Amino acid sequence: MAEQRVGVVVHGITGRMGGVAHRALRELAARGGVPVGRDVVIPVPIGLGRDAARLAAYARRTGLGDVHTCLASAYQRARDINPRFQVYHNTVATGARGATLLGALRELDPATTGVFCEKPIGANYREGREVVEALERGGFAHGVVHDALQTPGFRAAAELMPALEPLHCQMLFGYEVGDGRSADPGYRGQRPDFNWRLAEAGGGIALDMCHEAYISHALFGATERLSAVARLLVPERISAETGAAIHCDVEDFLALRREHASGVVNTSVWTWCRRINSEFGPLEITVEGRRGSVIFGLRGAKVQWAEAAPALRWEDLLEGRQADWRAHWEYLKTEDCNAFAVELASFIRCLVQGEPYPYDATRALDWLGEVEAIYQSAARHGTPISRDQFLRYPDHVPPGWRPERLEGLLGARRARAPAEAPSASGRG
Repeated sequence: MAEQRVGVVVHGITGRMGGVAHRALRELAARGGVPVGRDVVIPVPIGLGRDAARLAAYARRTGLGDVHTCLASAYQRARDINPRFQVYHNTVATGARGATLLGALRELDPATTGVFCEKPIGANYREGREVVEALERGGFAHGVVHDALQTPGFRAAAELMPALEPLHCQMLFGYEVGDGRSADPGYRGQRPDFNWRLAEAGGGIALDMCHEAYISHALFGATERLSAVARLLVPERISAETGAAIHCDVEDFLALRREHASGVVNTSVWTWCRRINSEFGPLEITVEGRRGSVIFGLRGAKVQWAEAAPALRWEDLLEGRQADWRAHWEYLKTEDCNAFAVELASFIRCLVQGEPYPYDATRALDWLGEVEAIYQSAARHGTPISRDQFLRYPDHVPPGWRPERLEGLLGARRARAPAEAPSASGRG
């Protein structure tokens, strides 16, 4: 068995997702590397960021000794480790991702370098299209994060889909994200400041949590049409970094309905204002099928087959008869794993073997096109958008196109309706 090391430049390593990628790489190395045929590849993380002080602090905290503020030096380090293979992994903030990717591609060698990046690949479809065009023109191997598909709960549930014969689905995602005013420090800085500002984030929860698109597609296939409602529920937050007020201008709540070509109707809510009451955590997906139902999250899943629960008659409820509905579910066996480590291992394996990575940037661009349709529907108060209106690779944007981001619409719901005349009692 031969062993080789491959340098992985993590761009944005001091950020939240950069840290996630670094931990995944350390896990891969700790368990002996990535098996590739009869050989093994040991990933070597190389940190890249723009703030030297933050990089130094991160290096001290994590023990990472190889950090750089210059892409050229970080990339050269990766080439020194292995001239034949390198990985560039972009984890910078969404609003900056497209520009940093385009800039980086000019310095990378497509003959030896695989490009992996967080989703979404750009702040809007046009920006994402430019990234994909540059990757394809340059001949790079490329991939985009689809981590939810590798989680234990999803993998267990996905295996059951053919047997369930899905009919409809409900997705619920979110958790309580404090506005920064709480005395509890745990409710400050749960999300980065840029999440709340259009200029830096490129959009709100619809863009940032575009997991929804690839999860829906993986479970139920293509979407025939969708409709959406978006809201800004918390218009002002306090920065955990500076203590200053942030005047939010992106949505923090999304309600979405997808009608799939398979016939499945999928409704979902994505919100930063939710108190979780689910054994599976912030993401809970319920799929109701002709032959059974499954409820799952990232870390676990349970199934109930048709007629496994007590038969219900409405008069039973009226007469106060009780049933232990939860006792009739069967927990599925799951294997714990780090989904990001699974993805990175797969991408490295594809790069070394010269095989295409299945979740590449062209597929991620399609999901970004569906995000644009979500914003268009939300701007039209939930008007359905059909599949023939989705932007999809290799579509270019139409002349005069601009991304809809609900500017001027968020918060309008707070305007009061004209007051009614008071009643004789003096009550409105």
